[in-house]
This record gives sequence, structure tokens and C-alpha cells, in this order.
Amino acid sequence: MMTKKEACRILGLSPRVSAEEIKKQYRRRMHQVHPDAAADGSQSTEEAQRLNLAYSILKGKMDSEKEEMGHPASGTFREKKSSWNGPVNPQAYAEREIFHYAEDQEGNILGSFSVAKGKYLWTREEDFRLFLLSIYRCVRQLLEARRISAGKGERTEKSRFLEAELTYLLAQQFIDGTGLLRELAGGKTEEDGAEIFLLQAMAELTGAAVLPGPGQRLAPGRISRHRLYLKDETGREIGYLSFPDDRLYYVVIPMFEQRRVQVKIQAAAKQPHRKKADTATCSYGSGCLRKLPADSLKI
Repeated sequence: MMTKKEACRILGLSPRVSAEEIKKQYRRRMHQVHPDAAADGSQSTEEAQRLNLAYSILKGKMDSEKEEMGHPASGTFREKKSSWNGPVNPQAYAEREIFHYAEDQEGNILGSFSVAKGKYLWTREEDFRLFLLSIYRCVRQLLEARRISAGKGERTEKSRFLEAELTYLLAQQFIDGTGLLRELAGGKTEEDGAEIFLLQAMAELTGAAVLPGPGQRLAPGRISRHRLYLKDETGREIGYLSFPDDRLYYVVIPMFEQRRVQVKIQAAAKQPHRKKADTATCSYGSGCLRKLPADSLKI
């Protein structure tokens, strides 16, 4: 059990400090060990956990003293549970960390820290941005270990591109794509086992593309750099598909890349009101996504 003296030493504080000074110093130290600012990921995670524990102990002491003086504490330090029992993918290539935000008693986010490590699937209890951070750090660690064993030098532009590609691919091992589609888009099952999902999306127009007319049918064209490009009824490419929910990029696009779906896309009959400058950059519409049965993975 960490003592008050140890907590003060970890945070770099003297025993007699105010609650405001504790809070300021904690924020300062958490910023220093945040994954984006620290060079050593594993050490920064351990240090963040120590800082969280130290802060919670000092805050607990301060709150207890306030209660004894007849001044109830306004709140307590809130921290997510330190265990994780979500579903796993035993076939995943590597384990990943589960990150949660650390908050003060007012709900302000002070940083993030690791609460578990394993082959856990992403669930809605885990912030999606922190999920992507965990995948990115997992990829960095894998490539760093390989780079060191191969005796290679510093990271290059090519290695950064490889990191991004592997992050995209590895993320798919930890996402139940069909389950997420059912949750976000409802859907129904046909007699042959195929599932139908209705998704709202946008077409980000490129080049001199003409804005599709109301209700105009669109079709998938090519896939490049994990973007699905669309073409109109004349076969002209108009732009690429985008989603209002970032999670769908890691579900829908991989299904097209793996030829697991069929799709019908139609421009909205009435476009949402937008600024004049935006009318030539995107078109809203919906797509009817048909996920093929497992024994019929072809378009």
C-alpha cells in the first residue's frame, strides 16, 4: 500500500500542500508521461499508473481531512476499473493494451493509462480513439523489436507508411465488424443467410466531378489506399465514400477489400442544408450493404 509520503515523492510535492497544488502538479506530471509525449511507451504507462495511484491517495487524504473538519468533499477522484473481462480473439497476432482516461473529481481528462493487456476485442466501453492508440502502440512495439533485431537504424518514411498500414490491418483483428454493423445499422437476414444493412454516408467529390442528382444511383469503382471510389451511372468517377462514424472505416472498407459484400448506393433525394462553399465538395446519400454468407464470399 502506497503511503502519503511515497505519494508526495512520486508527484514531487512537499507534505504540506493545498489540493489545488496537488491537482496542478498531477496534471503537469501526467502531461510529461502521456504516450504522445513520452519516448518509452512501457515506462510511460507504468509511470502514469503510479501517478494515478499517488494522486488518488493524496486526494483521498485531503477529502478525509475535509470531512473531519465538517466540510464534505466535493467529489472523489474517478478512475476506471483496473481489470478487464471483455471478449477476446485468441487468433489475434499480438496482445494489446486497454487504455482508459484518468479524470479528476470534476470530470476533466488528465491523461490516459493502461488498465489491462490481452487479445481483447473492442467494445463500446472503450473509447475508440484510445483503441486506435493501443493498436498503433502495439504495431510500434512489434516493428521496433524487429528493427532492433535486424540492426537497422532510425525510422524512415517507408517504415512510417508500414506502421499506418499494419495499424489498419491489425485493428480489424480486434473489431467484430458484423456485430458493430448490427448495432449501428440494424439490418435483416435473408433466406440464404446474407445480412442487409442500411448505412448513411457521404461521397467526397474529387477533381471536376459533378454533384450527383437527387436519388441518382452510384456504384463502387476502385479501391485505393483504403478508400472506396464511386462512379455515377455513366461510369465517371465522382469521388470516394466517407462515413460520419469513424468506426465504419474499419468495418465497411475491409469488407469491400475482401470481396465479402454487395452494395446499392443512392444519392439522397434531399441534401442537408450546407454552406454554399460546401455544396461542391460532398454529396449525402445512403447505401444498402449486403453481407454475403460465409460460404459465398464473392461479388
